[in-house]
Amino acid sequence: MIPPRRPPPPIRDALGESNPEGDRATVVPSFDHEAFARETEAETDRQTVIPEFDPEAFARDSELRQHTALPLTRETTIDEARRILEEGDPERALFLLARLLELTPFHSEANTLSTTCRAALERECLSAIGSESVVLVIVVSPVELKGLGLDSVSGFLLSLMDGATDVETLLDLCGLPRLLALRHLRDLLAHGIVEAAKTPT
Repeated sequence: MIPPRRPPPPIRDALGESNPEGDRATVVPSFDHEAFARETEAETDRQTVIPEFDPEAFARDSELRQHTALPLTRETTIDEARRILEEGDPERALFLLARLLELTPFHSEANTLSTTCRAALERECLSAIGSESVVLVIVVSPVELKGLGLDSVSGFLLSLMDGATDVETLLDLCGLPRLLALRHLRDLLAHGIVEAAKTPT
């Protein structure tokens, strides 16, 4: 006797759900080329609306951003250098102006103030040394000099000191910029490497 035929199991989709309708094909709607072309053309012809530009509002906004970004107490380089000079530090003011003049060498105000700083610094150095007629002598031993790690300018100036040559002559002999040489002589004196020779009584 032939057993009765069993119906096939139901088809399940990817989620495991039963699909009693089986493998019915998906019906794709027909594509209307003319309707698509009309819609595309309508979108292309639509003009972009650009908002009005308000220059006054833009200026106010820019000014507000600038005041927010910059501190109210910010000084220009010229003002800062002038303030430092008035506080009695011409050397620091001069270095500040030198950086500015590297970028803008024809800055008239910076050049004028730089000249003032140079004159003030020269007076300061000569005051520390004594005068241009002072004779400076080395007061440390050659062994000590080697351990001091002096720069080449200071070493060169020391080599010109013979116990009889005054500062003005040293400035002429060394061939260095006057202010540069004076600054190094001042520093040598301040560090106790040289001192003014005692005048015979």
